Parts: sequence; C-alpha cells; structure tokens
Amino acid sequence: MSDRICQRLKALNLRSSNLIKATGASRGTVSQWVNGGTEPSAKYLSKLADVLGVTERWLTEGGLVEESSGNSHPGPDIRRRVPLLSSVQAGNWKEMVEGNLDEVTEWIETTAKVSPYAFSLRVTGDSMSSPPGSGVSLPDGSLVIVDPDIEPVSGKIVVARLNGSSESTIKKLVVDGPNMYLMPLNPAYRPIPIDTSCEIVGVCVRLEMNLP
Repeated sequence: MSDRICQRLKALNLRSSNLIKATGASRGTVSQWVNGGTEPSAKYLSKLADVLGVTERWLTEGGLVEESSGNSHPGPDIRRRVPLLSSVQAGNWKEMVEGNLDEVTEWIETTAKVSPYAFSLRVTGDSMSSPPGSGVSLPDGSLVIVDPDIEPVSGKIVVARLNGSSESTIKKLVVDGPNMYLMPLNPAYRPIPIDTSCEIVGVCVRLEMNLP
C-alpha cells in the first residue's frame, strides 16, 4: 500500500503534511504509511482515500487506478444578478440607476465580485477579437460584466461613451503620457484618440460566453 500512497502523492503533487492535515494522523504514523512500516487502519482509510482522490478498494487492493472523482470541481457561487443593457442604456446607466430600471428586461447571473451598480453588456462586431495567441479576446456575442465603481486605469478594458454620442463602446484604455486612446484588440481597427470629454462608464471585470 505504501507504493500506491507514494504513487498518488507524486501524481497529485502532495506531501506528507497534506495527509496529516486531511486524516488527523500524527507525523510518525503518516511516515510509517509512506515508508511501508505499517498500513493505515480502518479509522484513517476513508479520509486517506479522499485526499488521494482514489477509492478505498484501490488503496487496499491495487490494480488499475480507480479515481474517486473526475477532473472537474464545483465552480464559485453565483454572487449577484446584473442587468443586461444595450449600448445606449449603458451610456445612460447613471440616469437608469436613479429610477428607470423598469427598462431592463434581462438579467445575468455572475460569479464576479462587483458593486451594486454593476451591469452586463453584449459585445457586438469583431473590433475586440484579438488574433489567436494574442491574449484576451472579446468575440462578437460574448458578454462582459462591467463595474462602474472600479477606477479606469491604463490597460483596463472599459465601457466608454464618446462626447456627443448616446451609445457606449467597449475598448482597451491606453494612456501614453498626455495622450489617451480607446484601443481595439483587433489590429485591423484604428485606435480612437480621446480627451477628458470622453466618459468612462465602467471597467470590464469578467467575460461570459457560450462555447461553440
């Protein structure tokens, strides 16, 4: 059994200290298990099998590895529901918060830790689709979770409303000395120079999308 225990320790990158914590056994007892001095008693077998991710039968009898669980784990809990807005609604989000939420017809559940003023927005077009291997990409149809309470700093993906426009746009904020730009992730599109008249509505904190 010690060979099987060592095999699983190596496979899972665990240490004896992990076995001590999971089973409640003493350091000396765990050392005996690992080195082949003694085998775990029934008192410890269930907890030992759990931490090693195998069945008790495999641990005691050997054979082909019988993992007790797959390679997936429960995801984080849903933290809140946020309204799904149109680009026009996002540009006027401050006004909506003050009493026009009746206009919201769809809400999105998110695991993101965001402020009560957060909302979601659907990406349209391919200006935020970056080339393969270039890092973050926001493909057409994906959803971003936006938090207006986060400070917009250079390098963040933001939702912005240009002066004179009623619609908002999703772009990467780039500050280069005195110059500021809204930068598409798709190199086929040109950066948009902006000044202080541009309103940053919020910072994108999470990307939600369906797999093809």
